[in-house]
Amino acid sequence: MAEQKKKSGLKPKLQKAKARFLATYYSNPGNDLKVIAVTGANGRDTTAHFIYEIVKSRDAKTGLILDPKTSTELYKQIYKIWKTGADHVVISVDGTALANHIFYGLPIYAAVLTEDGIGAPDTSDRDAQSILFNTQPYFSILCRDDNIKYDFYSKYPTKTATFTYGHDRDCDLRINRQKLYKMGTETNVTYSGRSFDMATYVANEAAVNYMAAAALAGFAIGADIDSIVDGIANYEPKIN
Repeated sequence: MAEQKKKSGLKPKLQKAKARFLATYYSNPGNDLKVIAVTGANGRDTTAHFIYEIVKSRDAKTGLILDPKTSTELYKQIYKIWKTGADHVVISVDGTALANHIFYGLPIYAAVLTEDGIGAPDTSDRDAQSILFNTQPYFSILCRDDNIKYDFYSKYPTKTATFTYGHDRDCDLRINRQKLYKMGTETNVTYSGRSFDMATYVANEAAVNYMAAAALAGFAIGADIDSIVDGIANYEPKIN
């Protein structure tokens, strides 16, 4: 039994050691980049695209990484982005990759959790996603509409602040109303006493939450309302 426990604890240690080695091998590019990491059961790629477009409106050399599966894949892509002179990189990451510790030791500027109204995550998803929020990012971005999720993830400390979005009156970014069209989605939100409209070519109700999360990430990096609105509108999803 003792031998089994020893073996079960070996893999995470190796995964963490590999991530540390790769960071050193690639000259620790994460130290020079503001890493914005997006996770969640659904919508993380869409939210990452929104954030990428927002940041790109301010910095043409921004990078985007979608669902890396291994630390080797992650650091190869981060290194390429770093070599362009970029200041930011936006990464969508699923629970499996987080559970494999591919982010271990990587400084996280903003940790973003998507919300699509489906309900509380199962235990495995929750535990995996908590790995990201346990990195003590500068900012965390959470939906406040689901008290169970919010209470769970908000317990993890940040270096600066936890920002919230949703329909709740106490949210930092409050969703006021929304319209769903055949070819897109529109919403009106309020942030810091200012109301403004956002629109996207993504045509589903969940896109409202994805836009709200991305807008908060934009504010966290210092983007203004025009950059946020334009960035979200610039994303054109591929239609298969």
